Amino acid sequence: MHKPIHLYSRRSFLRLVTQASIISGCGYALSGLMAETTSAAVPKRIVIADGAISETALAMGIVPLAMADIPGYRAWVQEPAVPDRVINLGARFQPSLERLAQLKPDLILTSSFYANQYASLRDLAPIEKIDIYSSSKTPFSNAVTAARKIGDVTGHPNAADRLVADTAARIEHAARQLSTPKARSVLITSMLSPRHMRVFGQNSLMQDVIAQLPIQNAWTGPTNHWGFATVSIDQVAQYTDAAMIAIEPVPDNVDRAIDHSPILSELPPIKRYGLIRMPPIATFGGLFAAGRFADLLAKSLTQATPENAEATSS
Repeated sequence: MHKPIHLYSRRSFLRLVTQASIISGCGYALSGLMAETTSAAVPKRIVIADGAISETALAMGIVPLAMADIPGYRAWVQEPAVPDRVINLGARFQPSLERLAQLKPDLILTSSFYANQYASLRDLAPIEKIDIYSSSKTPFSNAVTAARKIGDVTGHPNAADRLVADTAARIEHAARQLSTPKARSVLITSMLSPRHMRVFGQNSLMQDVIAQLPIQNAWTGPTNHWGFATVSIDQVAQYTDAAMIAIEPVPDNVDRAIDHSPILSELPPIKRYGLIRMPPIATFGGLFAAGRFADLLAKSLTQATPENAEATSS
């Protein structure tokens, strides 16, 4: 398996954390941020229009005034939770610009993917573009850079340091848990139907995390800009030794197919380990998603048992 280039190894990542003089403790409560935000210039009315940036900011204890697509975030990302007081701006591609202008933000955080939707507001507030998924194809290291940039532009650099340190610790803990895994090869999927799925590989955040663990990603085929390929079940049938992880939510018709149809139930990875469910994570997320994925993957694989009917992670 080819591992991503320009990726932190566990050792070099921990060295990076140490050299950064990390403040101990990993709490992200806003009260912990107050000591580092004494400047009157620090933005207080922050609007975020990208899911990975939202997840990262929330993990750092930075609660925005408003976010785009809160319902989608709560369904597909879930953690860190969005406080009820955060205002929903609507779809990320079609935000309510009129409402946004009424909110009078003093900082807008977005990515290049959504930047055009907010360009007309550049006279209203500074717009910072922060990209994790880019042509560099190194989402994990980009996520570290993104967290630090969010910390810098919001006046909370220490919160970024804590998130970097916490992520390093979570991945290191997962690596220890997986020192003798039940399965040494995995397929990370998002099920679309009983016959089709997304499978994550090179260019994905999940691959960058797996590369820091003592296991392998079975999928080494081509992927798109976001790090996944849409494939049929026939294309994964050859991976007889791999455990198949399905990131929730799993469509109801997939559940029915497993129960009543040999199409899925006889698929070699599922027949051997069952379809291993993983709670929702931000598959196109940032550092918090990387740490959460490491946690959940270790839990899933330590619970997986060959030849069982179905394994479920909760």
